[in-house]
Parts: sequence; C-alpha cells; structure tokens
Amino acid sequence: MAGDTRGAPLGLGIVGLGGAAVNMLPAFRRGPFFRIKAVADVDPVVLARFAHDHEGVRTYTSVDQLCADPEVTLVYIGTPTRLHSEQARIALEHGKHVLIEKPMGITLDEAEAMVLTAERNGVLLGVNVKHSFETRIQSIREIARAGELGRLRMIQSWRYVNWLYLPRTPEELTPGWGNGLLWRQGPHHFDLIRTIGGGVMRSVRGMSGTWDSARRVPGAYTVYFEFDGDVCGTAVNSAYDHFSSGALVYGFDAAEPLADRERYGRARRELRSHGADAQAWEASAAAAERYGGGRRSVASTKPKSQSGGWILNGPLIVSFDKGDVRLSPNGLIVDGDEKQWEIALPAKPDGRDNRLASFYHAIADGRPLPADGRWGMATQEVLVAVENSAATRTEIVLDRQVPWVAMSSAQV
Repeated sequence: MAGDTRGAPLGLGIVGLGGAAVNMLPAFRRGPFFRIKAVADVDPVVLARFAHDHEGVRTYTSVDQLCADPEVTLVYIGTPTRLHSEQARIALEHGKHVLIEKPMGITLDEAEAMVLTAERNGVLLGVNVKHSFETRIQSIREIARAGELGRLRMIQSWRYVNWLYLPRTPEELTPGWGNGLLWRQGPHHFDLIRTIGGGVMRSVRGMSGTWDSARRVPGAYTVYFEFDGDVCGTAVNSAYDHFSSGALVYGFDAAEPLADRERYGRARRELRSHGADAQAWEASAAAAERYGGGRRSVASTKPKSQSGGWILNGPLIVSFDKGDVRLSPNGLIVDGDEKQWEIALPAKPDGRDNRLASFYHAIADGRPLPADGRWGMATQEVLVAVENSAATRTEIVLDRQVPWVAMSSAQV
C-alpha cells in the first residue's frame, strides 16, 4: 500500500505523454501537492523530450517499470481508453493510487474490475473528470444542496463545437464503443450534470448520429435524462464545426461567425486544405499533440483563472423553484423571482487544480475522495445506456448510480 505522506508532496508517475497528459502538466507543475518523479511512454522520442525539459525525472518504457519505482505514490494514466483496464490493474496491484482519464474503460466489466482491484489492495482509484471540479459547477452544486433557490427542477446543457474535425488519431475515428463524441466528450458532459444533480441518475433516453461518411464515428448526441425524484433535463452535443454555442454564453458580439469569418469552420478548413494528403497530415498533426510535438503548449504554469474553458463552450441552465442559474464569463447569473444578479467568482485554481487537491487530501489526510472509481463507473453506465437506448429506441433504467461526495474546504 502507498505509504503515509502527510504534509509532503506526493511522488507522481505519468503513464502516457499524449494530449491528456499535456493538458494536465501545468496543474501538476504549479500545484503544491505533487512532484513528477517518473514518466512512461512507448515513444522514445517523446520520452527524450520530456527528460530534456524535466531534469531528474526518470523515464520508463513500460507501466510495470514505472510502478516499481518506490518514489511514485500516485500514478496518472492518460493513455488510450483500450489500455486503461490493464494499466490500472498493474498500478493498483503495485499498491499505487491511480488517477485515470475518462472514460474508465470500454465496458462496465472493465470499470468494475478496476474498482474491485483498488478496494482489494487498499488504495484509491479516481477518475479525472476535471470539469466537474470547476468552481462554477461546484457553486451550482452547493446552491442545489443548500436549497437557497428552492428545489432543483431541471438541468439543460448544450454544446456545439468543432471536436470532430480537430486532428484525431485513426483509433479515435474507428467505429465502436470507446470512440466518437459520446465516449470522448460525454464523460465530462454527463459527469458535471450528475455532479449538479447529486449523482443518482434514474434513466436516459438518447440518440446519436454519424452524419459525415468521412468521419465514421458519431459526432452528435441528444439525451433526455431523469434523476431520482422529479429532476430532469437534456444533454445536447454536436461536434460538426458549424454553430459555436459559446456564443450563447459570451454573447453573439464575441463569437458570431459574421463578426469573425476566419473563425467560422476553421477546423474543417484546416483539414480540407490538405486535399489528398489530408489523412497523412491528420495522423501527423494528431501525433504532434503529444508532448513536445508543437501543437499543444505546456509552457504556462498559471491557472486559467475563471475562464471556464470547456464549460463555457455552451450554455448550461439549471432551474430551481425560485430562479434559473446560468453560466457567465465572470461566474454565474441568477434570474430570480424578482431580479437578476451575478455571482462573480474570483480567480481561483481551475478544475484541474481542484481535482488534484481533492486527491491529495484523500491520500494524505484520509478525506473522502470525490469522483472515485464507483462514481466513474456510474458515469460510464450512462454512456453505455445511451448507446443501448440509441440502438433499441427505448428508455434505459440505471442501477449503478452513486451520490456525489462533497469536498471539504481543504479540497478546493
């Protein structure tokens, strides 16, 4: 079992130096909770880049080697989903705590095996659903919990983005469970909805669509969901690079395509501009999103303050008895019975930092771990249910849902 490191930064091992890890690196670097001790990847070029930039960090070519490192307490797994189950098993069997990228796995059996392995070895397993830890989402959850606007009634979340036409690996464009918009972005989407709603979703009825034969995975979904009680809502997501729903948060003056013609359809244009060489270019561009490849910057060590990032790419409206709460660039807007007001959220660490803080205090101080393995399995159950609902055109009732574990003040 990982030892007690109360009061000291924890040793971190990173498995996979792709886009997910690159996104997390600023938070790993700037926070007081973790020190990167080792990394593992199958690409020696990427490992060499990382070693050059991080003096003293050990590099390995296998998960087994990294997990045998005695200075590693927490293993972060940011590899393709199909590898998660086996790599998590190795780390957990070595007595390491594990923070795994979403989704946990491709099947619920994989997710359950990870949970049971963690419990058997007495270590913690958590899922990196970082957007659920954003201050806006946690603030809405607290409004719902405290009842200051009455009972929670509805949650509506819409996103129209360009995800499908950004450089994707061949694996990401291969049809099947684990790929497509539902599996790649749905974990974040449904996780933050579950967080606001308290966690226990009752059922879903959903459809997904594959509308471009050149991009052979689903690029859109619409889902109606219900929680225990009478809370309901919709989750809508389209990644076909037409309308940008950030305009509904920032205002059309800031994001209206007619005001910025260069922005409109930019991802589609970049892909199309390579003509017959588009497939080769895309593979190269996707590879360039790995560490040191040039398409993703890891230079910044500052948090995103309250930019909101992923969350502000579309409207989220949460309805209560006494008002509706929606996102704003500065925080939250409440449209109440008698007036409107804004809850300005000051610059704080973003969702990544709050996710890492929650994990640190769970390990070092024995606090409950939000978004643990069973929570992650419950979010994955929603993805599986949407797949089954789309195939059968029926409502799917859920049976693996668990409630949200509130974070203490020390964890945010």
